[in-house]
Amino acid sequence: MLRSIAILALIALAAAWYAASTEAQLPVVAEAAASDKFPFVVVESFDAKYEGDTPGHLGRHGGLGDRVPRVALGDAVYRGDGDAAKIVGKVTNLKWTRGQGALDIEFDPADMTRIEIGETVWLKLAAE
Repeated sequence: MLRSIAILALIALAAAWYAASTEAQLPVVAEAAASDKFPFVVVESFDAKYEGDTPGHLGRHGGLGDRVPRVALGDAVYRGDGDAAKIVGKVTNLKWTRGQGALDIEFDPADMTRIEIGETVWLKLAAE
C-alpha cells in the first residue's frame, strides 16, 4: 500500500514537472508553429568528442507536433531575425523523436562564432 502511494506520488511529481517545463516553452513553440523557423536552445557545447573532431554544440526542442522536419546535414543554423539573421553554424547530426515531436540538432560553429549555452538559435524546417 505504501509502495503504491509512493509510486503514484512520483508519477504526479513527474507530470507536474512536465507541465511546468512545457508551459515555459510555449512562446518558442508558438513561434515555431507559425513559420518554417525552428528555434531551439543550445544545451551542450564540446571541444571535440573524438580524436580529430572539431568543436560543436547540441540543441534540442519539442514543438513540432505532427509537422515533418525537412532538414539535412549541412543545413545552416541561424541567430537573429529578419535582415539581422546571421549564419552561426552548420548541422552535423540530427535526431528526430517523432512521438514527442522533438528534434535534437548537433552543429559545428562558423569560424570565430561564439555560441553560448542557453542561447536560442534556429534553422529552417523546409528546404528551399
